[in-house]
Amino acid sequence: MSLWADLPKEVLDMISKCLDSRVDLLCFRAVCTSWRYSASLPSFDQEIPRLVLKLPPPFHADAILMQTAVCRMELTSKHRSSFFSFSKSWLVKVGQSKYGQLQLLNPLTNHRIKYSPTSLNLIDFKFVQLNKAFSLKRSRRSLVPGIIKFFPFPMSASYSDMDEFGILAICHEGKLGYWRSGDVGWTLLGDMNFQYDDIIVWKDQFYVIDTWGTVYWIHPSLKVIQYSPPLYGCGKQKNLVESCGDLYVVDRYPDGERSTCEDFDYEDVMDYIYNSGRVSNLRKQSRSTAAEMRVYKLDEELGTWVDVKSLDDQIFVLGTDCSLSISCREFNGGKGNCIYFMDGDDYARRGLSACSIHVFQLEDRSSEKLDVIPEFSDIFWPPNTF
Repeated sequence: MSLWADLPKEVLDMISKCLDSRVDLLCFRAVCTSWRYSASLPSFDQEIPRLVLKLPPPFHADAILMQTAVCRMELTSKHRSSFFSFSKSWLVKVGQSKYGQLQLLNPLTNHRIKYSPTSLNLIDFKFVQLNKAFSLKRSRRSLVPGIIKFFPFPMSASYSDMDEFGILAICHEGKLGYWRSGDVGWTLLGDMNFQYDDIIVWKDQFYVIDTWGTVYWIHPSLKVIQYSPPLYGCGKQKNLVESCGDLYVVDRYPDGERSTCEDFDYEDVMDYIYNSGRVSNLRKQSRSTAAEMRVYKLDEELGTWVDVKSLDDQIFVLGTDCSLSISCREFNGGKGNCIYFMDGDDYARRGLSACSIHVFQLEDRSSEKLDVIPEFSDIFWPPNTF
């Protein structure tokens, strides 16, 4: 640590100016005393500016772009107390309030964590970023209806250069669309007859998967190019997950059927969503209970899908705005070879609450609510409080 502490102030100034958010700046200041004094503490008295996107129809909304980070929250060894002596780390989502204050969220439900068994001093804790997540919210903080998942496109786009800023989104009924700031409408990508289930950034490139399990690469020119053979999985919802550098698909086999757009064109669906006021009903139809899950790994060299029987020490976390893979060895009380996900029926009834989190165990192919198997909640912060 002494070598890091002795870095010249000019170098520390250069590093601090490259940090994207106040969360990063707070963590930067927590490294050591010299780093703390090299960067001034951000003011929490003034509201920080938000990036507002004026989305065109059918959404017709002034949307605030929110970025969070899914992190491994570690307790630094020299600050371990007897209470945390057993701990390794916890999974948490980190965001910031409109005044730049640190906020901890559940990585699946996005619920703000208001309780903590100890003071969150950033000298005592270290946050290791595992993934980024994005959401679009209205001024009243509710999510913009109709957008399932999205990413800034390209990822390197500067928020300050709105002329080049765009978003790539999967909308209700699985349509893939692109919008650049200033455009009067959305550009629909790919085959209009296809439904796309998920989108991911893998190896710094964008990929989507359709309901048949075919993965497509999205070229920087926005051309959608087939990347894998069809999986032909019979599940009704497919999620893309990167694990140890490889691409996986989780195919959910639900109890019920997911609604399709076979009888509607895009305009009909959007008219239904935004003129009928029945967004919640459509959401409930489009999310199904996962009674069974199948996992497949893409063999890039052979161009085939491999049926995965075990994840070994890996845990797949299927969040609402991002999915990731973690090793149970790095988390307190972690149990590998399982998948954490949001249940469709509970999602519709209870919203984004802890009761809607389920765990699927590949070993015995069982699925249980997290509150029924509390030992599986130990990987989340705060400990033992679900």
